[in-house]
Amino acid sequence: MIAYLEGKLLAPMGASAVVLTPGGTGYQVFLPLPLMARLPPAGEPVSFYISTVVRADELSLYGFDGPEGKQLFETLMKVSGVGPKVALAVMAQLSPAKLVAALMADDVGLLSTIPGIGKKTAQRLCLELKDRLASWGPSASSEPGPEEGRELASALTNLGFMAKDVYSVIQQLPADGAPFSDQLRRALAKLAKHP
Repeated sequence: MIAYLEGKLLAPMGASAVVLTPGGTGYQVFLPLPLMARLPPAGEPVSFYISTVVRADELSLYGFDGPEGKQLFETLMKVSGVGPKVALAVMAQLSPAKLVAALMADDVGLLSTIPGIGKKTAQRLCLELKDRLASWGPSASSEPGPEEGRELASALTNLGFMAKDVYSVIQQLPADGAPFSDQLRRALAKLAKHP
C-alpha cells in the first residue's frame, strides 16, 4: 500500500487530480479542492500523505498535505454511504475544525448542504463519528484544572481554531468536573456558532 509520495508535480488532471512523478513514474493523485488551490506550478517538488483506495476494478490514490487530513478522509469513509468522492466533497466544503464542530454539535442542516450528503447520511455521520472524534483529544481526569484547560486549548487549536476564540470559549465552560470528551464537545458546539 502506498502511504506517502514525493516528487515533481507534472500536471493537473482536471479539477481534482494531479500527476506526481517520483523517480520517473507518474501517479495520478486525487486531492481535496483546497489543497489543489494551494499547489505550486508544474515542475515544482511536492509531497503528499496517501490513502490508497482499492476497488474491484480500480486502485486510486488520494493525497493530503498532512497525516491529519489522511486520517480524517479515512475516518469519513468508514461511514456507510460515504465513498472517496463524497469524503473529498466534505473536506472541500468544510475545514477539519468546522467539520468536527458540526459533527459534535449534530448540525445535520450544515452537513446536508454538502454535495452527495443527504439528511440520512448527515445523521449517520454525526452518530458514527461523534465518539471517534471525541477520542482524538487527549484524555484527562474528571477533575477540571489548569492542565485540562491547556489540553483542551491545545486540542482545539490543533483542529484549526483561532487561539483567541478558543480561550474565550474555554472561559465560558462550566467547571463541573465533566470528562474531557464532554468539555471538548461543549467547546466545539460553542465554536461552531462563531462567525
